[in-house]
Amino acid sequence: MASIRMDGLTKAYGSVEVIHGVDLDIEEGEFVALVGPSGCGKSTMLRMIAGLESISRGEIAFDGAVVNDMTPSERGISMVFQSYALYPHLTVRKNLSFGLENLRMKRAEIDARVAEAARMLELDAYLDRKPKALSGGQRQRVAIGRAIVRHPKVFLFDEPLSNLDAKLRVQTRGEITRLHRQLGTTMIYVTHDQVEAMTMAGKIVVLNGGRVEQVGRPLDLFERPANLFVAGFIGSPRMNLYDGQITGIEGGMARIASPETGELLVPLGDAAAGREVKIGLRPSHFAVGPEAEGSPLMLDVDQVESLGHETYLHGRLNGSQGTTIVHVQNHLEASPGDRIPVRPREGHVHLFDAAGGQSLGRG
Repeated sequence: MASIRMDGLTKAYGSVEVIHGVDLDIEEGEFVALVGPSGCGKSTMLRMIAGLESISRGEIAFDGAVVNDMTPSERGISMVFQSYALYPHLTVRKNLSFGLENLRMKRAEIDARVAEAARMLELDAYLDRKPKALSGGQRQRVAIGRAIVRHPKVFLFDEPLSNLDAKLRVQTRGEITRLHRQLGTTMIYVTHDQVEAMTMAGKIVVLNGGRVEQVGRPLDLFERPANLFVAGFIGSPRMNLYDGQITGIEGGMARIASPETGELLVPLGDAAAGREVKIGLRPSHFAVGPEAEGSPLMLDVDQVESLGHETYLHGRLNGSQGTTIVHVQNHLEASPGDRIPVRPREGHVHLFDAAGGQSLGRG
Protein backbone atom coordinates (compact mmCIF):
# COMPACT_ATOMS: atom_id res chain seq x y z
CA MET A 1 0.00 0.00 0.00
CA ALA A 2 1.09 3.55 -0.64
CA SER A 3 -0.05 7.08 0.08
CA ILE A 4 0.05 9.48 -2.87
CA ARG A 5 0.61 13.24 -2.87
CA MET A 6 0.15 15.47 -5.90
CA ASP A 7 1.59 18.97 -5.57
CA GLY A 8 0.92 21.51 -8.33
CA LEU A 9 0.49 18.69 -10.88
CA THR A 10 0.37 20.20 -14.38
CA LYS A 11 0.24 18.70 -17.85
CA ALA A 12 0.61 20.67 -21.07
CA TYR A 13 0.77 19.58 -24.70
CA GLY A 14 2.74 22.38 -26.27
CA SER A 15 1.00 25.61 -25.30
CA VAL A 16 -2.25 23.85 -24.34
CA GLU A 17 -2.53 23.09 -20.61
CA VAL A 18 -4.93 20.22 -19.82
CA ILE A 19 -4.18 19.64 -16.10
CA HIS A 20 -3.96 22.87 -14.11
CA GLY A 21 -1.86 22.70 -10.93
CA VAL A 22 -3.73 19.94 -9.10
CA ASP A 23 -3.05 19.45 -5.37
CA LEU A 24 -4.40 16.18 -3.99
CA ASP A 25 -3.63 13.77 -1.13
CA ILE A 26 -4.64 10.10 -1.25
CA GLU A 27 -4.22 8.16 1.97
CA GLU A 28 -2.78 4.67 2.19
CA GLY A 29 -5.47 2.06 1.49
CA GLU A 30 -8.07 4.54 0.20
CA PHE A 31 -10.43 3.82 -2.70
CA VAL A 32 -10.56 7.09 -4.65
CA ALA A 33 -12.66 7.75 -7.75
CA LEU A 34 -11.74 10.42 -10.30
CA VAL A 35 -14.95 11.53 -12.01
CA GLY A 36 -15.96 14.16 -14.51
CA PRO A 37 -17.24 14.58 -18.05
CA SER A 38 -15.35 13.40 -21.12
CA GLY A 39 -12.23 15.47 -21.71
CA CYS A 40 -11.93 16.72 -18.12
CA GLY A 41 -8.43 15.20 -17.69
CA LYS A 42 -9.16 12.26 -15.39
CA SER A 43 -7.50 9.59 -17.59
CA THR A 44 -4.53 11.89 -18.26
CA MET A 45 -4.09 12.37 -14.52
CA LEU A 46 -4.24 8.59 -13.95
CA ARG A 47 -1.61 8.03 -16.64
CA MET A 48 0.63 10.64 -14.98
CA ILE A 49 0.31 8.76 -11.68
CA ALA A 50 1.20 5.55 -13.53
CA GLY A 51 4.21 7.11 -15.25
CA LEU A 52 2.72 6.65 -18.73
CA GLU A 53 2.47 10.44 -19.23
CA SER A 54 5.25 12.89 -18.43
CA ILE A 55 4.69 15.68 -15.88
CA SER A 56 5.03 19.24 -17.19
CA ARG A 57 5.23 20.83 -13.72
CA GLY A 58 4.67 19.77 -10.14
CA GLU A 59 5.36 16.55 -8.24
CA ILE A 60 3.87 13.14 -7.56
CA ALA A 61 5.12 11.36 -4.44
CA PHE A 62 4.48 7.79 -3.24
CA ASP A 63 4.95 7.45 0.51
CA GLY A 64 6.78 10.78 0.52
CA ALA A 65 9.26 9.81 -2.24
CA VAL A 66 8.98 11.81 -5.49
CA VAL A 67 8.39 9.46 -8.45
CA ASN A 68 8.41 11.96 -11.34
CA ASP A 69 11.40 10.33 -13.02
CA MET A 70 10.54 6.71 -12.18
CA THR A 71 9.29 4.27 -14.83
CA PRO A 72 5.91 2.57 -14.32
CA SER A 73 7.61 -0.65 -13.23
CA GLU A 74 9.63 1.21 -10.59
CA ARG A 75 6.52 2.80 -9.07
CA GLY A 76 4.95 -0.48 -7.93
CA ILE A 77 1.61 0.10 -9.67
CA SER A 78 -0.74 -2.17 -11.61
CA MET A 79 -3.18 -0.77 -14.14
CA VAL A 80 -6.46 -2.17 -15.51
CA PHE A 81 -7.62 -0.62 -18.76
CA GLN A 82 -11.00 -0.23 -20.46
CA SER A 83 -9.93 -2.75 -23.10
CA TYR A 84 -9.04 -6.09 -21.50
CA ALA A 85 -5.66 -6.20 -23.32
CA LEU A 86 -5.37 -9.98 -22.86
CA TYR A 87 -3.10 -12.18 -24.95
CA PRO A 88 -5.61 -14.07 -27.14
CA HIS A 89 -3.29 -17.01 -27.86
CA LEU A 90 -2.56 -17.68 -24.16
CA THR A 91 -4.73 -19.44 -21.58
CA VAL A 92 -6.08 -17.60 -18.55
CA ARG A 93 -3.32 -19.23 -16.46
CA LYS A 94 -0.62 -17.96 -18.84
CA ASN A 95 -2.19 -14.50 -19.04
CA LEU A 96 -2.03 -14.28 -15.25
CA SER A 97 1.52 -15.59 -14.97
CA PHE A 98 3.10 -13.90 -18.00
CA GLY A 99 4.24 -10.72 -16.25
CA LEU A 100 5.67 -12.65 -13.31
CA GLU A 101 7.61 -14.95 -15.61
CA ASN A 102 9.17 -11.91 -17.27
CA LEU A 103 10.34 -10.84 -13.80
CA ARG A 104 12.04 -14.26 -13.51
CA MET A 105 10.11 -15.07 -10.37
CA LYS A 106 10.38 -18.62 -9.02
CA ARG A 107 7.78 -21.03 -10.40
CA ALA A 108 6.41 -21.95 -6.98
CA GLU A 109 5.76 -18.28 -6.17
CA ILE A 110 4.14 -17.69 -9.58
CA ASP A 111 1.83 -20.67 -9.14
CA ALA A 112 0.88 -19.54 -5.63
CA ARG A 113 0.03 -16.02 -6.79
CA VAL A 114 -1.97 -17.24 -9.79
CA ALA A 115 -3.92 -19.65 -7.60
CA GLU A 116 -4.62 -16.89 -5.07
CA ALA A 117 -5.89 -14.48 -7.75
CA ALA A 118 -7.99 -17.19 -9.43
CA ARG A 119 -9.62 -18.07 -6.10
CA MET A 120 -10.39 -14.44 -5.24
CA LEU A 121 -11.93 -13.79 -8.67
CA GLU A 122 -13.61 -17.20 -9.01
CA LEU A 123 -11.59 -18.04 -12.11
CA ASP A 124 -10.44 -21.50 -11.02
CA ALA A 125 -12.66 -23.28 -13.56
CA TYR A 126 -11.41 -21.15 -16.45
CA LEU A 127 -7.62 -21.30 -16.00
CA ASP A 128 -7.09 -23.52 -19.06
CA ARG A 129 -9.44 -21.59 -21.36
CA LYS A 130 -8.36 -18.91 -23.82
CA PRO A 131 -9.96 -15.41 -23.75
CA LYS A 132 -12.22 -16.10 -26.75
CA ALA A 133 -14.00 -18.78 -24.68
CA LEU A 134 -14.82 -16.30 -21.88
CA SER A 135 -17.63 -13.79 -21.42
CA GLY A 136 -16.89 -10.06 -21.19
CA GLY A 137 -17.19 -10.13 -17.42
CA GLN A 138 -14.82 -13.10 -17.14
CA ARG A 139 -12.26 -11.39 -19.38
CA GLN A 140 -12.37 -8.29 -17.21
CA ARG A 141 -11.79 -10.45 -14.14
CA VAL A 142 -8.73 -11.93 -15.83
CA ALA A 143 -7.45 -8.41 -16.51
CA ILE A 144 -7.97 -7.56 -12.84
CA GLY A 145 -6.30 -10.83 -11.82
CA ARG A 146 -3.26 -9.96 -13.91
CA ALA A 147 -2.97 -6.77 -11.82
CA ILE A 148 -3.50 -8.61 -8.52
CA VAL A 149 -0.69 -11.15 -9.02
CA ARG A 150 1.88 -8.35 -9.08
CA HIS A 151 1.03 -7.40 -5.46
CA PRO A 152 1.24 -3.68 -6.34
CA LYS A 153 1.33 -0.74 -3.95
CA VAL A 154 -1.39 0.99 -5.99
CA PHE A 155 -4.15 -0.28 -8.31
CA LEU A 156 -5.14 2.07 -11.13
CA PHE A 157 -8.42 1.46 -12.99
CA ASP A 158 -9.18 3.38 -16.21
CA GLU A 159 -12.94 3.00 -16.89
CA PRO A 160 -12.71 -0.82 -16.60
CA LEU A 161 -16.45 -1.47 -16.85
CA SER A 162 -17.30 0.61 -19.92
CA ASN A 163 -17.41 -2.42 -22.24
CA LEU A 164 -19.77 -4.45 -20.03
CA ASP A 165 -23.55 -4.57 -20.18
CA ALA A 166 -25.61 -3.09 -17.34
CA LYS A 167 -26.02 -6.34 -15.38
CA LEU A 168 -22.32 -7.21 -15.58
CA ARG A 169 -21.32 -3.68 -14.59
CA VAL A 170 -23.29 -3.97 -11.36
CA GLN A 171 -21.82 -7.42 -10.64
CA THR A 172 -18.24 -6.38 -11.39
CA ARG A 173 -18.61 -3.19 -9.31
CA GLY A 174 -19.36 -5.42 -6.35
CA GLU A 175 -16.39 -7.67 -7.11
CA ILE A 176 -13.93 -4.75 -7.26
CA THR A 177 -15.32 -3.28 -4.03
CA ARG A 178 -14.99 -6.67 -2.32
CA LEU A 179 -11.41 -6.97 -3.59
CA HIS A 180 -10.55 -3.62 -2.04
CA ARG A 181 -11.89 -4.78 1.31
CA GLN A 182 -9.87 -7.99 1.07
CA LEU A 183 -6.61 -6.50 -0.18
CA GLY A 184 -6.68 -3.09 1.51
CA THR A 185 -4.53 -1.73 -1.33
CA THR A 186 -4.73 1.91 -2.45
CA MET A 187 -7.03 2.09 -5.48
CA ILE A 188 -7.62 4.97 -7.91
CA TYR A 189 -10.58 4.45 -10.20
CA VAL A 190 -11.40 6.63 -13.23
CA THR A 191 -15.00 6.76 -14.44
CA HIS A 192 -17.39 9.14 -16.17
CA ASP A 193 -20.27 7.33 -14.41
CA GLN A 194 -21.00 9.12 -11.13
CA VAL A 195 -23.19 6.18 -9.98
CA GLU A 196 -20.10 3.93 -10.14
CA ALA A 197 -18.13 6.49 -8.15
CA MET A 198 -20.87 6.97 -5.54
CA THR A 199 -21.35 3.23 -4.94
CA MET A 200 -17.70 2.15 -4.93
CA ALA A 201 -15.37 4.86 -3.66
CA GLY A 202 -14.69 6.13 -0.18
CA LYS A 203 -13.54 9.46 -1.62
CA ILE A 204 -14.48 11.18 -4.88
CA VAL A 205 -12.47 13.77 -6.79
CA VAL A 206 -14.67 15.76 -9.20
CA LEU A 207 -12.71 17.14 -12.16
CA ASN A 208 -13.77 19.73 -14.71
CA GLY A 209 -11.55 21.18 -17.40
CA GLY A 210 -8.40 19.81 -15.75
CA ARG A 211 -9.19 21.39 -12.38
CA VAL A 212 -10.45 19.85 -9.13
CA GLU A 213 -13.94 21.17 -8.34
CA GLN A 214 -14.42 19.29 -5.05
CA VAL A 215 -13.02 16.38 -3.05
CA GLY A 216 -15.02 14.49 -0.45
CA ARG A 217 -17.00 11.47 0.62
CA PRO A 218 -19.84 10.51 -1.75
CA LEU A 219 -22.55 11.63 0.69
CA ASP A 220 -20.78 14.95 1.34
CA LEU A 221 -20.70 15.74 -2.38
CA PHE A 222 -24.35 14.77 -2.73
CA GLU A 223 -25.57 16.77 0.26
CA ARG A 224 -23.11 19.70 0.18
CA PRO A 225 -21.94 20.36 -3.40
CA ALA A 226 -19.39 23.18 -3.51
CA ASN A 227 -20.74 24.71 -6.70
CA LEU A 228 -23.23 24.38 -9.53
CA PHE A 229 -20.99 22.04 -11.53
CA VAL A 230 -20.76 19.47 -8.72
CA ALA A 231 -24.47 19.88 -7.94
CA GLY A 232 -25.33 19.08 -11.55
CA PHE A 233 -22.83 16.24 -11.98
CA ILE A 234 -23.33 14.30 -8.74
CA GLY A 235 -26.74 12.71 -8.34
CA SER A 236 -28.98 10.80 -10.74
CA PRO A 237 -31.30 12.22 -11.93
CA ARG A 238 -29.48 15.53 -11.68
CA MET A 239 -30.48 18.33 -9.33
CA ASN A 240 -33.35 20.61 -10.41
CA LEU A 241 -32.18 24.23 -10.74
CA TYR A 242 -34.31 27.37 -10.75
CA ASP A 243 -33.64 31.10 -11.08
CA GLY A 244 -34.25 33.17 -7.95
CA GLN A 245 -33.50 36.44 -6.23
CA ILE A 246 -32.92 37.39 -2.60
CA THR A 247 -35.66 39.90 -1.76
CA GLY A 248 -34.78 40.40 1.89
CA ILE A 249 -32.90 39.16 4.99
CA GLU A 250 -34.79 38.59 8.23
CA GLY A 251 -33.04 37.25 11.33
CA GLY A 252 -30.44 35.28 9.38
CA MET A 253 -33.06 33.94 6.97
CA ALA A 254 -32.97 34.93 3.31
CA ARG A 255 -36.29 35.42 1.57
CA ILE A 256 -35.96 33.99 -1.95
CA ALA A 257 -38.41 34.72 -4.74
CA SER A 258 -38.64 32.47 -7.80
CA PRO A 259 -41.27 32.06 -10.53
CA GLU A 260 -41.02 28.25 -10.25
CA THR A 261 -40.68 27.61 -6.52
CA GLY A 262 -42.55 30.63 -5.18
CA GLU A 263 -41.21 32.25 -2.01
CA LEU A 264 -38.72 30.34 0.15
CA LEU A 265 -37.00 31.13 3.47
CA VAL A 266 -33.46 29.75 3.65
CA PRO A 267 -30.79 30.24 6.39
CA LEU A 268 -28.09 32.42 4.89
CA GLY A 269 -25.31 34.20 6.76
CA ASP A 270 -23.73 36.56 4.23
CA ALA A 271 -26.05 37.83 1.53
CA ALA A 272 -27.58 41.03 0.25
CA ALA A 273 -31.04 41.77 -1.03
CA GLY A 274 -31.19 41.83 -4.81
CA ARG A 275 -28.57 39.10 -5.27
CA GLU A 276 -29.36 36.72 -8.13
CA VAL A 277 -29.21 33.06 -7.07
CA LYS A 278 -29.83 29.55 -8.35
CA ILE A 279 -32.13 27.38 -6.24
CA GLY A 280 -31.27 23.67 -6.22
CA LEU A 281 -33.66 20.86 -5.29
CA ARG A 282 -32.84 17.21 -5.75
CA PRO A 283 -35.66 15.05 -7.19
CA SER A 284 -35.86 13.05 -3.94
CA HIS A 285 -36.22 16.20 -1.79
CA PHE A 286 -39.84 16.98 -2.60
CA ALA A 287 -42.84 16.06 -0.50
CA VAL A 288 -45.54 14.90 -2.92
CA GLY A 289 -49.31 14.50 -3.00
CA PRO A 290 -51.05 14.13 0.39
CA GLU A 291 -47.72 14.85 2.13
CA ALA A 292 -47.71 18.28 0.44
CA GLU A 293 -51.40 19.05 0.94
CA GLY A 294 -51.96 22.81 1.11
CA SER A 295 -48.72 23.68 -0.72
CA PRO A 296 -49.09 26.48 -3.26
CA LEU A 297 -46.66 24.63 -5.57
CA MET A 298 -48.27 22.45 -8.23
CA LEU A 299 -46.51 20.05 -10.60
CA ASP A 300 -48.16 19.73 -14.01
CA VAL A 301 -47.22 16.15 -14.91
CA ASP A 302 -45.96 15.52 -18.46
CA GLN A 303 -44.43 12.06 -18.04
CA VAL A 304 -44.56 9.25 -15.47
CA GLU A 305 -41.82 6.62 -15.07
CA SER A 306 -43.07 3.89 -12.76
CA LEU A 307 -40.46 1.31 -11.73
CA GLY A 308 -42.68 -0.47 -9.21
CA HIS A 309 -40.71 0.37 -6.07
CA GLU A 310 -40.24 4.00 -7.11
CA THR A 311 -41.77 6.60 -9.42
CA TYR A 312 -40.28 9.50 -11.36
CA LEU A 313 -42.54 12.40 -12.32
CA HIS A 314 -41.45 14.77 -15.09
CA GLY A 315 -43.39 18.01 -15.22
CA ARG A 316 -43.54 21.78 -14.87
CA LEU A 317 -43.67 23.70 -11.60
CA ASN A 318 -46.36 26.38 -11.48
CA GLY A 319 -46.74 26.34 -15.25
CA SER A 320 -43.08 27.16 -15.94
CA GLN A 321 -41.37 26.05 -19.15
CA GLY A 322 -38.44 24.15 -17.60
CA THR A 323 -38.74 20.46 -16.67
CA THR A 324 -38.73 19.41 -13.01
CA ILE A 325 -38.07 15.78 -12.00
CA VAL A 326 -39.60 14.50 -8.76
CA HIS A 327 -38.64 11.14 -7.26
CA VAL A 328 -41.11 9.23 -5.09
CA GLN A 329 -39.86 6.24 -3.06
CA ASN A 330 -42.85 4.03 -3.87
CA HIS A 331 -45.50 3.50 -6.51
CA LEU A 332 -47.59 6.59 -7.15
CA GLU A 333 -50.78 6.59 -9.19
CA ALA A 334 -50.29 9.49 -11.61
CA SER A 335 -50.84 10.21 -15.28
CA PRO A 336 -49.75 12.89 -17.75
CA GLY A 337 -52.01 15.91 -17.35
CA ASP A 338 -52.42 15.52 -13.57
CA ARG A 339 -51.74 18.49 -11.24
CA ILE A 340 -50.07 17.28 -8.06
CA PRO A 341 -49.13 19.40 -5.02
CA VAL A 342 -45.42 19.32 -4.13
CA ARG A 343 -43.35 20.99 -1.44
CA PRO A 344 -39.56 21.32 -0.97
CA ARG A 345 -38.45 19.40 2.12
CA GLU A 346 -37.09 21.62 4.86
CA GLY A 347 -33.31 21.57 5.13
CA HIS A 348 -32.80 20.41 1.54
CA VAL A 349 -32.98 23.66 -0.43
CA HIS A 350 -29.56 24.53 -1.95
CA LEU A 351 -28.58 28.07 -2.92
CA PHE A 352 -25.82 29.01 -5.37
CA ASP A 353 -24.53 32.35 -6.57
CA ALA A 354 -25.95 32.84 -10.06
CA ALA A 355 -22.83 34.61 -11.37
CA GLY A 356 -19.95 32.55 -9.91
CA GLY A 357 -21.76 29.28 -9.23
CA GLN A 358 -20.35 28.78 -5.71
CA SER A 359 -22.57 27.35 -2.98
CA LEU A 360 -24.19 29.83 -0.60
CA GLY A 361 -25.48 27.13 1.74
CA ARG A 362 -28.45 24.87 2.32
CA GLY A 363 -31.54 25.12 4.44
